Amino acid sequence: MQQFEKLVQEAIDSIPEDFQPYLENTVFLVEESSPEGLMGLYEGAGALHAAEGLPERITIFKRSHERAADSLGDLMTEVRRTILHELGHHFGMEEDELPY
Repeated sequence: MQQFEKLVQEAIDSIPEDFQPYLENTVFLVEESSPEGLMGLYEGAGALHAAEGLPERITIFKRSHERAADSLGDLMTEVRRTILHELGHHFGMEEDELPY
């Protein structure tokens, strides 16, 4: 779990600085697995409505990523893609608009 959490943190740290002010109310969590088999989950009102309620949450699920990756490099790529996908939701994008 510690190694996976480190990969998640590295992916978070790679988010460009210009986006950081929009993530001040966003909490990133790591969970072992999702009952639905999800890679990640975004919960919140979005960057445009962040001041109106509770913090946004992006949860990354470890087991789903491990199943999708054949190597440590693949795992890092999948984690980064999932974080970018969930950030897309944070910025108001729908599933069909997301590049990942």
